Amino acid sequence: MRCLWIIRQDPRPANSGELIYSGGLIRSLAGAGVDVTVLAHQAPASPAKAPAAAPAVDARIRWELHGTIPTGRLRGMISSLPSDAYRLGNPVQRSALRRLMSEGGWDWVVIDQAAGAWALDELPRSQRVAYVAQNDEATVRREVAHDRDGSLPMQAALRWDAWKYGRMEHRLGDRASLVTAITPRDLATFRARHPGKATMLLMPGYGGAIPAGPAPRLTADLPRRVVLAGAFEWLAKRRNLEAFLREASPSFTAAGVEFQVVGKAEPGWFAELAKRYPWARFDANVPSIDPYLSQARIGLIPEALGGGFKLKALDYVFRGLPLAAIGPALSGVPIDPHRDAVVGDDLSGLARAVVDRIDDLDFLNAAAGRALDACRHAFDWATRGRELREVLTQS
Repeated sequence: MRCLWIIRQDPRPANSGELIYSGGLIRSLAGAGVDVTVLAHQAPASPAKAPAAAPAVDARIRWELHGTIPTGRLRGMISSLPSDAYRLGNPVQRSALRRLMSEGGWDWVVIDQAAGAWALDELPRSQRVAYVAQNDEATVRREVAHDRDGSLPMQAALRWDAWKYGRMEHRLGDRASLVTAITPRDLATFRARHPGKATMLLMPGYGGAIPAGPAPRLTADLPRRVVLAGAFEWLAKRRNLEAFLREASPSFTAAGVEFQVVGKAEPGWFAELAKRYPWARFDANVPSIDPYLSQARIGLIPEALGGGFKLKALDYVFRGLPLAAIGPALSGVPIDPHRDAVVGDDLSGLARAVVDRIDDLDFLNAAAGRALDACRHAFDWATRGRELREVLTQS
């Protein structure tokens, strides 16, 4: 089987959730015996820093990397495509796609994320297409656009772009022969939106170390600290963090709870947040998040905006950290959120729940242990590759 996989950029290095998911699926599908050609932009990082795949897998992956993602967004405003799709579907990428399609013999063209739908106009109607969704973009973009933060011109631009995103994703779902979803919540949405369409749940795998035994116990000598790890490049991620800081400020400062934010971010923005919220600590673009996770009692997932699977949940769980989250943000994590995590209905409720539980080590250790047991065998990349190959073969 030959698949042409269209993604935003080279997922090496995989330094964000979307790239971890894309790279994991590509390698696992190749590992399941499928020949995969990847069409993408080059990553900003040097290829020399990219981790090499296993030779047997790499032999089945062909990388077609052309140019870097254009930065200008204004021209996308007048395009029928959303800004992201307009920039991704630039002349260099379209020319490369036409050349690849002229080779013929593609069993499937996989469009990874809705922004790759620019490619539809370059594909013959006879070509089978799979839409690998990392979000229900139509809903998520609408939620972000109607959030009250930002100037009126920005809000108007976001709403216009969200409308185009919704229209584009609906078209992609209608055109695709298969739609995959990253969470059960998104799967239900796609099935309702495209009745009768072939769909499948395609949750991520986990490439890090998974403890064979019980989770390490949290003890009273650990700082009374909550950690939030992640990539803060997308607007929704930044707004989620800023909203949580506003809501948590009274309760965290009154209770003396520490808050550590670490991950991929623009250092100037983190410095600005540190001035506005001196009770919290911010570290951008660190070599490893492990030292930060090992010095906290709770791992935070404050996503009130944005869907998809929260991959940081697995980083927390497999390091023995109990989860604290808005309930819907745990979609796809196989736990009982009210028994195995600290949950809140909104950000202020989540902040209060964290303060209430930060010293309840019996609860935190029990929740972390149950979450580890539930997740230990549920996120295997090789299994994902075999599942996807089987569905592609049968569809």
